Amino acid sequence: MAKRKPSSTPSSERPGPSVELVRELNAFTDKSPQHDLERAIPYLLARAGTRMGQSFSRELKQFNLSLTEWRVCVALHHAAHQRLSDLALHTSTEPSTLSRVVDGLLQRGILVRDRSDEDARALALSLTDAGRDLALRIIPLAQLYERVSLSGLSFAQAESLRDMLRMVYDNLEVLDNE
Repeated sequence: MAKRKPSSTPSSERPGPSVELVRELNAFTDKSPQHDLERAIPYLLARAGTRMGQSFSRELKQFNLSLTEWRVCVALHHAAHQRLSDLALHTSTEPSTLSRVVDGLLQRGILVRDRSDEDARALALSLTDAGRDLALRIIPLAQLYERVSLSGLSFAQAESLRDMLRMVYDNLEVLDNE
């Protein structure tokens, strides 16, 4: 299965809702003060993500890693030699927070800084051998957590969910450009 990077195509070149379309759709949205929280997609996504993150964080303690540190390691396992700005995008972590996390992983010998493949003047981050070994030990556990979270879904439903979540993520870019 191909691994997918967050969308880097400008929103003007990607299919997706324009600001105008969002405003048109909003005009047809029910304006009633009633709001069913259990049907609200942001609430459901946050709730599921928080529960999964908290559970997996408990497992990561045995490896002396936080969830954010794990996200950095797995992102660099997926694609080595990333600049901090790219890593921030791939891990959905604020650059200031990510900088502190990366410093800690560098001090622990899990990451190394090297020259960027794309720009010799820029620094990129990669896993050390110890970091790769650590990631390879944790990946099966992460896969188990994913299987548990998807239990009850068929393979096709799980793939559909992945596609829909990617689409939701990409659709939100229009709000970032406001």
